[in-house]
Amino acid sequence: VRPKDAVATIDLFLPVRTFGGFTRLSEVLGFGERARLSRDLASRAAEAGRAAGLSVTVVTSDPDVTRWSREQGIGVLSDPGSGLSDAASFAVAQSSGRWMVMHADLPLVASNDLARMAADDDAVLVPSLDGGTNLIAGTGPFPFSYGPGSFHRHLAAAPQARVATERSLMVDLDTVLQLRAIRRLAPTLVPR
Repeated sequence: VRPKDAVATIDLFLPVRTFGGFTRLSEVLGFGERARLSRDLASRAAEAGRAAGLSVTVVTSDPDVTRWSREQGIGVLSDPGSGLSDAASFAVAQSSGRWMVMHADLPLVASNDLARMAADDDAVLVPSLDGGTNLIAGTGPFPFSYGPGSFHRHLAAAPQARVATERSLMVDLDTVLQLRAIRRLAPTLVPR
């Protein structure tokens, strides 16, 4: 574990394709509501990263996301445009030290949990509740393989990684069922 007085920049990369996503929520949220939700969650993720002392960078090629990022004082990397795994690989190739790649749709994300991930010198994997991977931390290149069931592929590629199970990092927002659960857990986070 890194000493408390060690000074090092730790990069947090947030891939955000667009604020017009969350298409699986379209039966209960209109486009504007989904865009606002996506922006609010990205803001929450970025603020948690900053509060944890991380250097936050958004990975995107979307002009609206780029504009929002710059207005928030957040760095931007241009997404190479060939999927989440390539975006993550491109981002970590820009890092000269410890990095984290985290999804921006984590409504319960907490800065203290991110700080714990940052303090760990080992590779760290945080699964989502549906078998995906919400956060990966490490140094150097990593064989990203996002998509359904990605957690098991990531664990197979990095069997020495510590598996972290902090609820604030495991809960993501992709489906109507998850939206309903988040509304019960944290009613102020999502529109009605």
